[in-house]
Amino acid sequence: MPRNTITAIWVAGIVLALFVYLTGPDRFVYAAFDVLQRGWWSLQDALRNISIAAFDLVRALAIGLYFVFVALTVLAIRRDGRGVAGLVAVSLVFLLLVWDSYGNGFGAHTRWMAALLLSTVAALTMTRRLSQPPASPWRPGSVPPHQGP
Repeated sequence: MPRNTITAIWVAGIVLALFVYLTGPDRFVYAAFDVLQRGWWSLQDALRNISIAAFDLVRALAIGLYFVFVALTVLAIRRDGRGVAGLVAVSLVFLLLVWDSYGNGFGAHTRWMAALLLSTVAALTMTRRLSQPPASPWRPGSVPPHQGP
């Protein structure tokens, strides 16, 4: 057996003996459970704080990406006149998702996550549309460009 392992076991035993002596041998089990319980409460508190911060982050991202979508859609409308229906549809669905969902329940978290997903997909779609050349104004059934009536 390595000497380091044997030394570590002796040190741990002496530290345990000191802890038992300081807490009192009759109160050691109570003190040990109290330490475990306080550690568990601290962990729960930290997880609760992380959850609140994550919920705030999801809401902020959803609102920010919705703004990105609206700005890109306005640019697309100015460029080729299309996108009003998408703007109206995404705006209505976004508002339905986030309207009155500021509670702490599971439904509020789910609705904001769905709003984040919607605004992300909409913003990425508009980004892709604006990064491509504008669509031709010619539609099937109409007179092609440069061929007068």
